[in-house]
Amino acid sequence: MCFVAAGASAAAIANASLAVTAATTAATIGASIYQASQAAAQAQAQINYQAGAQQQQMEMQRQQMLLSQTQQAQSLQQQQNQLAQQLELQQRQGQAAYNLQVEQTNAQLVAQYNQARQQVLNEQATIMARNAADRLTYQRTYETAREQIVNNNEAANKVYVAEQTKITEAQRRAAFEQQAILAKSIGNAGNILAAGRTGASIGLLLNDVERQKGFALAQESASLASKQQASIIAMDQAGLQARSANNQAMSSVAFRPQDPYLPKLPDQPRFIKGIGLEVPTFESFSRA
Repeated sequence: MCFVAAGASAAAIANASLAVTAATTAATIGASIYQASQAAAQAQAQINYQAGAQQQQMEMQRQQMLLSQTQQAQSLQQQQNQLAQQLELQQRQGQAAYNLQVEQTNAQLVAQYNQARQQVLNEQATIMARNAADRLTYQRTYETAREQIVNNNEAANKVYVAEQTKITEAQRRAAFEQQAILAKSIGNAGNILAAGRTGASIGLLLNDVERQKGFALAQESASLASKQQASIIAMDQAGLQARSANNQAMSSVAFRPQDPYLPKLPDQPRFIKGIGLEVPTFESFSRA
């Protein structure tokens, strides 16, 4: 009865120490996880803000292009109307002069059309070049982020493997140490019994051997638990660091561009008909 009580007291002391250590560790891990979650939320908010800003800028550019095209079309239409009115007033001055003026006006319309068309083509080329550059930037930053994430995960995995190896080695050493403690306890008890002592003194000596054994086993168990807890903390910290680094890598990825809005080419001009002449076609001016 005395042997068991002494061993239980030592085990209770060791368990109490482990409980305090576990509570402190849990609080530390909880704080680290909360900080990592906050950092991830901030990184996601930054990504969403950048995406919204890029989308708003593209919409503004599209509206400006539409307004510019509308103004150009109205301007061309006004010019055509004015020219037509002027030519109608000059019809009475002579058919030859009128037809010459018609030809010159149509040529002017063609020149204006070609100029407007070339301007739109230039704008399209600029937009496509900028979009291609944005896509290349996105692809490069995305690949860089993916490579960084792979490296982060590999580093965390190495920590996991190393800490698991430490735990396995600590368990193996603890098992050997516990066997040695039991063997030593049995040897000490055998020596006491072999000495041939009698009376209450032998009980005290055996009780002391049992107490020392219980204390040694509890101490070894506490040491093993401490090493295991340290490895778990190291693995958790490695995981938190990897997730935080991954969030930072993804937040550095440029905004993924969408298909750009391209301004439309202007409509071909409506030519003026001369007196006694057919209405010219755009192809006839192009051949000329």
